[in-house]
Amino acid sequence: MFDYDVVVIGAGSAGLVASKLAAGLGKKTALIEKFKIGGDCTWFGCIPSKTLIKSAEVVHQSRRLEDFGIRLDTQITLDSRKVMAHVRAVRQADYEAHSPESFKKQGIDLIFGPAKFLDANHINTGDRIISSDKFILCTGSRPAIPRIEGLDGIPFLTNESIFELEDLPRSMLILGGGPIGSEMASALNRLGVKITLVQRGPTILPRDDSELASDLMDFMRAEGVTILTKSVPRRFYMKDGVTYSEIADENNNVITVSADSVMVAAGRVPNIDNLDLDKAGVEFDKRGLKVDGHLATTARNIYGAGDIVPPYLFTHIAEHEAIVATRNACLPVKIKPDYENVLWCTFTDPAIAHAGLTESEARDRFGDSVRVYKWQFSNVDRAGTDLASQGFAKIICDKKARILGIHILGAHAAELMHEVQLAKSFGKPFSAIANIVHAYPSYSDVVRQPAKRCYIEMLQNKWFIRMLQKTRSVRHK
Repeated sequence: MFDYDVVVIGAGSAGLVASKLAAGLGKKTALIEKFKIGGDCTWFGCIPSKTLIKSAEVVHQSRRLEDFGIRLDTQITLDSRKVMAHVRAVRQADYEAHSPESFKKQGIDLIFGPAKFLDANHINTGDRIISSDKFILCTGSRPAIPRIEGLDGIPFLTNESIFELEDLPRSMLILGGGPIGSEMASALNRLGVKITLVQRGPTILPRDDSELASDLMDFMRAEGVTILTKSVPRRFYMKDGVTYSEIADENNNVITVSADSVMVAAGRVPNIDNLDLDKAGVEFDKRGLKVDGHLATTARNIYGAGDIVPPYLFTHIAEHEAIVATRNACLPVKIKPDYENVLWCTFTDPAIAHAGLTESEARDRFGDSVRVYKWQFSNVDRAGTDLASQGFAKIICDKKARILGIHILGAHAAELMHEVQLAKSFGKPFSAIANIVHAYPSYSDVVRQPAKRCYIEMLQNKWFIRMLQKTRSVRHK
């Protein structure tokens, strides 16, 4: 007999979902966490970053009051110390929603401490040995720190430390133009921090459609963000309390950039190196766990979910994987995660939403049969009333209007993508959205209008429509 039916290691987004589902399925469940409940999302990711982004948005809109015909007699003052205190207050409120007592009420034993495997069924948590029939690993990831000369000799920030700042610096050099680096660059710039963003590739957000990413760079640069693409930092050093970095471009031209602070946002590393996985027979590499199509590791009673299962490192994917892994650990009928409908959104302003294939990926796979439908926010009436005309929607389909990719750059992009994602997930053609009545005026026009174009195009390609057009053409001769 084992102490537990299921032990979940890691109380982040995936671990919370996995432990609650296992307990809900009637399994005796324990949840082990070495830090705090909530994991990266609560403490270093989604919650504090989106709170900071909202504060930055409010500051930005306050500077546009006269654009909306509003004039204040008093001056609005930005107090970045209060902004950071607000970020931590919201984070604390989110944490308190997951109190230890709430787990006990759900029948989950919450254990704090490190977990190290002794074998495939036993772990050591520091002061006790626990046995379990099944394990679900949800230990998340941490910032990757690149090897750059002098970096270890300067005080740099990551997403795990930036939200602990009492006050914001006057300037910041951000390494990495992925989601974390791009979001922080966009927000901190609006909060008065002079930003230099260094990106190795030709655009920020390299996994997104390059056309949208390029436009986003233009918007950020127009607001004052310095973005150095095709560039890498060669060396860091400090002088008189200021950090300097020598940055080389693709032609090895080197410039020196100074900043009050440096933030490293150069990728993620899975948190698997202190679990003694080899003693349990679990194979892994530098990207994470080796799992099969049901998220089982090479030790068949041990499953993985979240950032330690590559390649998608997103909270919503972690939760999806946690459901799949837990069901497979607890029930006889196995299911697979749905990676065909992966989506994400980077909450810069404007935000950029992504699902499915980019245009280049689609053309590589389907060639000239690819159809691309676009609509500008500047042609959306509600965006006009809100003075939010930046960006556009780009929906990629095959010749039968099956949705291959969804890409939206603009206001409410994350929310707007879900209508198309719903159609994609259920195998409906993009043209079907044209037949749904939408409220007017709303931002949904950025999806509905290109869907109408798709509908007309599909209608024109039907044989009887072509026959009617041919007949009409003959009559007019």
